[in-house]
Amino acid sequence: MESNIKSNNGTIETEINITTENEIVEPTVITETIDEKIVKQLEYYFSDVNFPYDKFLRNLATADNGWVEINVLMSFKRLASISGDKAVITSAVKTSYNSLLEIDETNEKIRRKPDQGVPVANQEFLNKMIEKSVYCNGFPTTATLDELIAFAATFGNETIIRVIPRKNNYHKFKGSAYFVFRTKELAHNFLKQKSVKYNDLELERMWEKDFNELKKNECVQMKQSRKFLQTEGCFKPGCLLKVDIVEENVQINDIKIFCHQMKWPVSFVKLNDDNKTAWIRMRQNEATAHDLLELMTEENKSSKMLFSIPKEDEEQQVLDEMSNELSFINERKKKIKKFKKTKHFKINKTEMSIF
Repeated sequence: MESNIKSNNGTIETEINITTENEIVEPTVITETIDEKIVKQLEYYFSDVNFPYDKFLRNLATADNGWVEINVLMSFKRLASISGDKAVITSAVKTSYNSLLEIDETNEKIRRKPDQGVPVANQEFLNKMIEKSVYCNGFPTTATLDELIAFAATFGNETIIRVIPRKNNYHKFKGSAYFVFRTKELAHNFLKQKSVKYNDLELERMWEKDFNELKKNECVQMKQSRKFLQTEGCFKPGCLLKVDIVEENVQINDIKIFCHQMKWPVSFVKLNDDNKTAWIRMRQNEATAHDLLELMTEENKSSKMLFSIPKEDEEQQVLDEMSNELSFINERKKKIKKFKKTKHFKINKTEMSIF
């Protein structure tokens, strides 16, 4: 369970229960004053894991010898949620014993200290970050960024240095996040835990690079499915597995990760609107659903899902629906591609997730 308590002196306490490998960890109470929260947030803005990639902040700093006006920083949502008083923010930085930030003589600007070199945001630096990053899935979609950060803090001070929630096209939290650890060894230890839970919800965990590979393969399979549908006209029977979900809060990524662990040649996963059933379509001409079901043992069965072969009429109905949906997607993609060429349409991609 988790609770936030604000005391009269401005102290904020967060209490969380976590179950790890073969033991129950006692509730960890994290106490932070308002000043500490201010400094922590400012240091994140200028940190190695954010500053190199924050184009807006870097441009401001470059234009003024590294300085950024406090008024500008106060317009950032997370800092504004902690304090809207410039005097409080200035005092917090001045009285802190940090080694990263400094304030100018006018008390109007903050910068990263010149002796703290800024990493170059190149591919090599990005790869190093990914090597220390773990994908976690299974959070409730109602969880806030503050709650995720509080959860990350229970694993130790500065163990997890960045939390990046994954969001859908409507900017809604998807129930999964990337946790960037201070070292690869710490990330490895986190993955070795037999069980990690958030409010009694078991979390699926894997290296970010493995998850990226999984998503990459999904894109490849989607393209192959579209090509197959264009040439064959329909999906053939025998490629479909039915999934009955027996545990609450199972999401589509839980099913995909299970398939990845089983090394099934999966082409597509569809979760029904009722969240009680799902469908797994195998790649054509590689393996039948019946073959894969026979290979399952008691050891690798999932406690969250039951797999079965659908009846012929039910399978054909679902395959027809999938064919129609994919045909619709193909037509829409063609229209969008044509629209881009004629209207010079542009899509701006921005990072939606901030620690």
